[in-house]
Amino acid sequence: MHEKLTDNREHLTEPVPVQGIRYYVFPPGGEVTGRDGKVSIPCGDLPVPLLEEEWQEADPPSYDAVGRGIYQLLRTDPDVPYAARYAGILRDGYPHIVSEMASHLLMMERKEMDVAYLDRKIASLKVFSLMEPENGRLSLEIGSAYLEKGLSIQLLHLATSSLYQAEKHLRKGEELSPDDRTIRYHLGEVSYILGRYDHVPRYWSDLASRLEGEASERIRERLRRVEAGILPRVPAVDYLEAAGEAFALYHRGEYEDAAGILLDILDDPVFCEEFPMPELFYVLGLCCSRLGMPRYAGEYFREALQLNPDYREARSALDNLYT
Repeated sequence: MHEKLTDNREHLTEPVPVQGIRYYVFPPGGEVTGRDGKVSIPCGDLPVPLLEEEWQEADPPSYDAVGRGIYQLLRTDPDVPYAARYAGILRDGYPHIVSEMASHLLMMERKEMDVAYLDRKIASLKVFSLMEPENGRLSLEIGSAYLEKGLSIQLLHLATSSLYQAEKHLRKGEELSPDDRTIRYHLGEVSYILGRYDHVPRYWSDLASRLEGEASERIRERLRRVEAGILPRVPAVDYLEAAGEAFALYHRGEYEDAAGILLDILDDPVFCEEFPMPELFYVLGLCCSRLGMPRYAGEYFREALQLNPDYREARSALDNLYT
C-alpha cells in the first residue's frame, strides 16, 4: 500500500509540493522494472513523483507512470530536491522521454522565444545539465537564457534575480570550459550590467584580440570606457529594475510617478548609449499623453522611432496623438 513520507521515513527530504503531482514512497528495497526487464530502477529511498490522476491506482506504480511523473515534475521545476536523481533515472531508464525532451528543446531553439517558451527552455536545459553535469556548454546555454530573460522588456522587474542566475550558471560553465570564448563574452556582459566593473577586463581583455568585426570593436570600446571610468551613474541592472517598476506604475494608471522614474533613467547618457531601449521613450510618451502633454508625448514617440523605425506601437501612437 501507499506510505506517507512521514511514516518511518524521517531520513527522506520532504518533497516540494507541485501542482498536479503526488509522491509515492516504496518500501525499503523497492524498485520499478520495465522494458521487458531490461530496466530496473531502485526507488526504496526516494519519493517518486506521479501524476495526480495516476497516484490512486499506483500500488505499486508502473514503469510508465514513474517516467511520466518524473518528466512532468522536472519540466515544471528542475530545482526540486532529488532533481539530480530524477534526471539520472530519466537518462538511464527512459531514453524515449529524453529523446522527446531533446526534440522539444530543438524546436524551441528554432522559434522566436516569448516569456513562456523562455522559461520552458531554461527548465529543459537544466534537466539536461542534471543528466550531464560536466557539460559546460549546457551551463552556457542556461546562463545565456537567463541573460536574455534579464533583459526582456516584459520581465524587467525580475532583472536582478535573472542576471544573478545568469552569472551563476555562466561561472559554472567557465569552470567546466575555461577557454570557451562565448562563456567569457557573456560573463563580461553580465558583470558590466551588475556593476562588477573590475571583473569586466578579466573576461574581455584577451577576447578583444581573438574576436573579429563588430564584436571585437564593441568589446574594445566598452573596455576603454570602463578603464576611463565612463560608466552609468548606478549599475545598469538598477535602471532595468526601475524601468520595470515604471512600466508597472503606468499600467496601474500612476502616470506621473512612472514618468518621473523614466525621466531619471533617460537622464543618464551613458546608460542610454549602452542600452538603447525605445520602450522607455514610448511608455514615457504614453504617460505624457495621459497627463495632457501631447507636445512632449510626440517628442518621446519620435525618439522611440529614431531608435527603432519599425516600432509600430510608437508610430500608431504618434499618428493618433491628436485624434
